[in-house]
Formats: sequence, structure tokens, C-alpha cells
Amino acid sequence: MASSESTRQSPYRGSCIVIPTKHAKSVAIAPPFRKWLEVGVLEWLVDTDTLGTFSGETEREGTALDCARHKCVWAIESLGVEYVLASEGRFGPHPLIPFLACDQEMLYFIDKNREFHLHMAHLSENTNYMMQAVSSMEELQTFAAAAGFPSHALILRPNSRENRGVLFKGLYTPHGLTEAFKQSLYQSSDGKVWVETDMRAQMNPSRMMVIGELAEKMAARLATFCPACDTPGWGRIRAEKGLHCEYCDQETEMIAREIYGCVLCNHTDQLPRSDGLEMAPQMHCGWCNI
Repeated sequence: MASSESTRQSPYRGSCIVIPTKHAKSVAIAPPFRKWLEVGVLEWLVDTDTLGTFSGETEREGTALDCARHKCVWAIESLGVEYVLASEGRFGPHPLIPFLACDQEMLYFIDKNREFHLHMAHLSENTNYMMQAVSSMEELQTFAAAAGFPSHALILRPNSRENRGVLFKGLYTPHGLTEAFKQSLYQSSDGKVWVETDMRAQMNPSRMMVIGELAEKMAARLATFCPACDTPGWGRIRAEKGLHCEYCDQETEMIAREIYGCVLCNHTDQLPRSDGLEMAPQMHCGWCNI
């Protein structure tokens, strides 16, 4: 991380960060925060499902960022804590490769003591996110194998949505899956059962891994200090295009420089690409490939 790295101790050392969750997310978040910041992580067990569920019983209002911020404010107002961190995720087609499913995780941190907010996102193709209508146990077993069952749990319901009361979540045993299929099929008016991956963190090791990857990035950033005001959280805030072509020297759409900034003051620094690339390969030049 390009930054003003400091060797002094973490400003959060010995304190505690609260995570409002009911899905055991501290399993992924606590280790990197302990490593980088020497800070404890405490779960506040609260029904975050009231803000929205992946399985559709409760629709989420607003964006993932809105929801994560809401969780943080909820904890601060309810508990009066100084440091709070919330996690939220969304799943769907990859923004650049529509046929590829992706997991986009969001972490939102509030330091009430220093009066700043920091949020970071991480996009990963490491997900088993999928869904399908099946009409036989054979089809269900094929789906389950592709979804990583039984290490990754599944959700079943009748394919027809008239009976919204029939919903089986957190299925991770063959017997439980079979019984849920029988009951869902019995309640279904079209002879099909809807199956989907359970994307709750404690039911989905792939998602938990992605949350951990983002937690590593955020903890490292909070261990980095602004060179102007010494506030933790210094890091990349945007990137600018315009890397020059190695052949014709015209600007391309490739990233030319990275802008780092403070979460509290207005100080920024402009730095070269972190991968060291100084010229764009000709194949990426719009002028050379007209």
C-alpha cells in the first residue's frame, strides 16, 4: 500500500471494535484487525435481517452502502460505542463479464472519537452464487454438487410463490436437504422446487473468505496514517486514466496514476501505478487499433 506507513503502535491498540451482526462475521474480520491494529472485535448480536435478506423475505431498502452505514449508526446510537464496523454484500452478474457470478462485499467503519467514516468494497469471482428450479432429487443433487454442498448450505422453497410460509434455510445435511425437497415439492403447485445457495456468511465459506480478504485491506489501511494530519485510514481514493501508449505515446484508457487521500482532511498525493507499469502495451491503445 502506497502510504505514509508508520512503525508506531496502532491508535486502536487495546480497544474494541463492535460489529452488529447475526451471521458470525467476526470469524473473518477479527484475525486481520488483530494482526494490523492489535484491536479486539466484539459481535453485537442484533437482527440485521430486518434490514433485508438475501432469500427475499425482507427487501433491502437502499444500496449495500446505505445498509452498512445504517448498521453502524444503529450500533452507535444503541450502545454508545466509539468504534463500529459493519459488513454488507451483494451478489449477481459481474459488471464486466455478465455471465460470471460475483460477490461484492462492503465494509463500513466509523471512528466516532476521531469523527471520520471509511468504507471499502471488494469484488470477487470466488462465489458459488446460483439458483434453479428443479423437479427431481437427481436435479437437486447435481445442483448441490455444483454449489459446494454440504460445506455450503442451500435454501429450498416451492417454486410457485403462493405459499410464502414454506422456506427451508441453512440446509447442510443430505437428510435435511431430502426432507426439505419432499415438503417443498408437496406444497408446490407446478411440480417444481426452487433451490438457491444460502449466502449468509456463516453458511457460506466462500463468502466468509471474501469478507476476510476485504477485512485485511481495511485493517491495513487503518494502520496507515495521513502524512498531513496523522489520521489513520490513509489510502487510495481514486485512479486516473491516461497511461501513454508504448508505441505512439498517445493517452490510453489504462490507469496512469493513483490518487491517495485522507479520510478527514483534504490532503491528497498523486502516485504512479502500484504495479510499476509505465507505458501501455500497444494492444490497449485506441489510436493504434482504429
